[in-house]
This record gives sequence, C-alpha cells and structure tokens, in this order.
Amino acid sequence: MTTDHTDEEISSGRTTAVDPRAVAGARSPEAPSRAAIIFRATRPQYLPTSLVPALAGALAAIGIADADWAVLPLALLALLCVHAGTDVINDTEDAARGVDSPDKIDNSRVFTTGLMSIVEGRRLALAFFAAAFVLGLVMVAIQGPALLVIGIIGILGGWGYSAGPRPLKFAGLGEASIIFLMGPLMTQGAYTAVTGDPFHAPAFWIGFAPGLLIAATVSGNNLSDIPGDRAAGVRTLAVRLGFDNARILYLTLLILTYTTLVVVWLAGLFEWPVLLPLLTLPLATGRIEQVRSAREEGSDTLATLPLRTAQLHLLFCVLLVAGVVLSRV
Repeated sequence: MTTDHTDEEISSGRTTAVDPRAVAGARSPEAPSRAAIIFRATRPQYLPTSLVPALAGALAAIGIADADWAVLPLALLALLCVHAGTDVINDTEDAARGVDSPDKIDNSRVFTTGLMSIVEGRRLALAFFAAAFVLGLVMVAIQGPALLVIGIIGILGGWGYSAGPRPLKFAGLGEASIIFLMGPLMTQGAYTAVTGDPFHAPAFWIGFAPGLLIAATVSGNNLSDIPGDRAAGVRTLAVRLGFDNARILYLTLLILTYTTLVVVWLAGLFEWPVLLPLLTLPLATGRIEQVRSAREEGSDTLATLPLRTAQLHLLFCVLLVAGVVLSRV
C-alpha cells in the first residue's frame, strides 16, 4: 500500500512505501537472505552500464609506457561502489516519496515490498559511497590528486542525483547530469587511474557517446513514468516537457549518441575501429519504433523501454571497448 508522506517524514526516514502489516504477512521461510537483498538493491543488471564504458576510457592508455594497469581493478571496483550507491539511494528516495510501486519493473523493489527499510537503504548507499572514497584514497596515493577531484564529483553527483535538498532528477536536470557523470567523467577517471594524467582528450571525448546513451535510458524511464511522477508531484524533465516533447528528447539523445561517435572519429582521436558500435544501429532503430508507436502516456509499449535501452547501451559499449583496443594496437 503506497502512502503520501510529509517532507519531514521523508527526510527523517520514518516512512516506508508499504504497510508494515502487509510486509509482516508477506514474510516466509523462503524469504531471500540479507546478502541477496543487498545485491538486489544495487540493481546488478544495470551495473555494467558504468563498468564497460570506463574500460573504454582506461584502454585508451594502451601504448602509454608508464601506465600502471595494476590500479585498474581498484578503479573499476570504486566505480561499481559509486554506481551501486547511486542506484540504492535512487530507489530509496523514490520509495520514500511514494513514487515507486511494487509492480514497477525498472527498480529493485526491495523498498516497495518491505524487504529493506528507507533508513537501511540510506545507510547502505552511504556505505557504498564510503567504500568508493576509501578506494579512491588508495589510488590517489599511487597516481596523484587528480583522482580525488574526479572521485568526489562522482560521489556527490551520485548522491545528489536523487537525494539532498534539491535532487537533480527532480529539478529536471537528470539527463544532463547523467551525460557527464556516466560519460566523460567515467572514461577520463578510468584513464587517470591508470596513467595519473588529469586530462586526455581521446579518453574524455569518447565518453560522450555512452553518456548520451545512458541518458537516453534514463529519459526512457522518465517517459514511461510520466503519469506516476506527475501524480506524485515529481517534476522530472519528461514531466516538464510533456509526453510528446519527452518522446522527441529520447529520440534526440539516441541520434546524438551515434553522431557524437562519428565526430570523435572524424576529429582523429581514434582510428576507424572505434566506429564498431555503429553495428548496433538496427537495435537503436527498434527503440525508435518503440517510442514512435507509443501514442499516449502510460502506454504499455513503453514498459520495457528502459531495460531494452540499457541492453543497447551494454552492447554499444562492448563494441566501443573493442574499437578502442583495435585502434590502439
């Protein structure tokens, strides 16, 4: 049972999105273990959306004589911690505001079904961010202070996306922040972790294509959630734009993804193999048709759009990694 809550209740964590009596009745000997609940809360199906493009940025360092590849596993682990913390706090705050419901398929549902409380979710998110910070300090000791700046921006961005006094996604800034946080910040950060170089043009600019595509994933999610978000008073960019313009935004982000990749190649930052992700264009065409066929808010056609766009993003980035490697050898 979803309920409305005051801002004071939400900020103090005294609320859950379901009736505790219903939760108690739903418990059974077959309930998942605590470890399984925590794993599910991280939305593991989406974690590769940060890991794979970061690899592309790091592998841009192939051929650099003083690259320290032993740091790369630490960088990827820290990145996964930031991503996990971001996903946990996102679902926590959505549940606290009554935005999510147990029947939605694009969230972990551990909060809306009572498997984890709002307070526990916030603590878990902070634990992931703290782990990322500690790993970052280790890498700073090895590669220098540039990583500290990148890491702090990533952690603050992950938290501020859906939490804090003015969450980015509720201010209509979700897609714009995602393009940077899960695009060039990640690819440049991974490169810096390996080399210590605070800026490398190819590693930075190659991040925009995956950043735009993950922003399209978020845009698709917000597009499908317009009715529920509007009812809950959540003003995402899709709610602010309206259904028709939100559809145009999704399509624009998708088109810019491929356009940006071609521009990076034309600029001479990478050789032609970096264009391998263009092989995913048929899948992108399918997503375009999925959005075009949705004629009204709340259309069932849009229910699978976020997950399918995330799958497109994963394949795109796997091919991007292959393209970066081939263009460097």
